[in-house]
Amino acid sequence: MNQARASAKEIVEQYGRDGRLSGESIALAEFGVWNRTTPGMLLLGTGYLAALDDPALVEQVLESGNEALAMILTEDDPFGALALTDAGAEFSWNQWVAWIWAYWQSRGISPVVLDDLFEEAEGVWAETAGGGDVTRPRVRDGVCGPWDASETPVPADTERIDYGVMKTPRLEGAETRPLYAGERIVGVIVRFGGHAFSLQVYRARGRPLWHAVRPKIINRVRDQGGSAEGAESSFGAEVRAQIPVARNGQRMLQPTRIVGCDGPGWLLRGVYGGPAALADVVDLRAHHLFTQTVVDLSAAEVQADATQEITNLEVCWPTAE
Repeated sequence: MNQARASAKEIVEQYGRDGRLSGESIALAEFGVWNRTTPGMLLLGTGYLAALDDPALVEQVLESGNEALAMILTEDDPFGALALTDAGAEFSWNQWVAWIWAYWQSRGISPVVLDDLFEEAEGVWAETAGGGDVTRPRVRDGVCGPWDASETPVPADTERIDYGVMKTPRLEGAETRPLYAGERIVGVIVRFGGHAFSLQVYRARGRPLWHAVRPKIINRVRDQGGSAEGAESSFGAEVRAQIPVARNGQRMLQPTRIVGCDGPGWLLRGVYGGPAALADVVDLRAHHLFTQTVVDLSAAEVQADATQEITNLEVCWPTAE
């Protein structure tokens, strides 16, 4: 048994002893990593395979009212469903592992049961990740945004923080900070899982601009001594870069993914930095944050200069934040 499978089994056993996942188990699972096989990924696949073997489990999920869990169990591609839909952000890992534990108990807690499921789950994930579906673009496709406030229907089942021109999904456990340009607040920085994702809205006059902005970003990063290239992921067309930063008096290269999306009269840009920022399979939280943001130009406090092709807009920082 490899280390990922051994750790996944340890997590299930810990749940069985204590009745809920410990902080140590959540850290061990590495649930936020989607570009390689982790214990958490094996648990996701194992629960799905267990449900296929036990239809009663699916009925329990549907009766629980947890739409995220129900969708994953009823989709043909559970990994893609979790990684590429906003429902994944509300996924309940305690409930998921509870069902794995219940399934294992019903099979007499035989070691071979989990071992076989973990091995099969590992193969399914490798096939899914290698097939390219979880990396294909999912932006403004009718299911994922970013959305314009005038569009209907904007998904209403996602809780959002209102920053005026921008309404961003609220991520449990994330820290939000204002992004300044001088004394102006022009965006929001969301920190989660050792990563930071900044979001800014620009008013764009005339034609869509993201295709024209990307080469300029690439040249700017290279001029600063970093590296950058165009790429494509579930965010659509993007820039993957290593950007020079100074930390503790030392110069380092920060892995950074720069994404953007054109909307009616606006451009939403996101800058995602951190150790796994350049993974081929995008962290579901980052994808959820960007593609479920709503842009509302009517909330802009100052009208943009009509002579400027693109203008960054101020956000209104909520007093509760």
